[in-house]
Amino acid sequence: MQSQPTKNEIEWGISESPFGNMLIASSKNGIVHLSFFDTDQADSYQQLTLDWPLAALKRNDRFAAELSRQIFQADPTSPLNLDLHGTEFQLLVWNALLEIPSGITSTYSQLAKRIGKPSAARAVGNAVGQNRIAYLIPCHRVIREDGSLGGYRWGSTCKSKILGSEIA
Repeated sequence: MQSQPTKNEIEWGISESPFGNMLIASSKNGIVHLSFFDTDQADSYQQLTLDWPLAALKRNDRFAAELSRQIFQADPTSPLNLDLHGTEFQLLVWNALLEIPSGITSTYSQLAKRIGKPSAARAVGNAVGQNRIAYLIPCHRVIREDGSLGGYRWGSTCKSKILGSEIA
């Protein structure tokens, strides 16, 4: 179960990204949600409301566009903070994902070994799947043991585009 503050204001909005439309949300402490969608934002917004049921949600698309610019144009003058909420194990996995260099992939079992839990590949996969901050916590860098891309919450086409952009 994810932990979260009981009362929080979350600013969120819709913007374009190199990988499709995105919904991004941030608390005063940093980004709490980034998801991609094709044409209907309903699933992304529903996930945000499920993750933050007690938060006051305030829509601001200009804010979202500015965050998109900072993220995808790699603006070095504007550091981004992430406001991560999850179990101790999820946080361990997500931090390990942050250590995978751009353009490099890892398997679930490699990631399990990296966190010192070599028999926990399935649990690692579950934690990767619970990531709510696409791209910035690079769950797209995790592939199956056979080298195939595997699933991705925001679609295999999006995952392929992100990986392709990192390799280029």
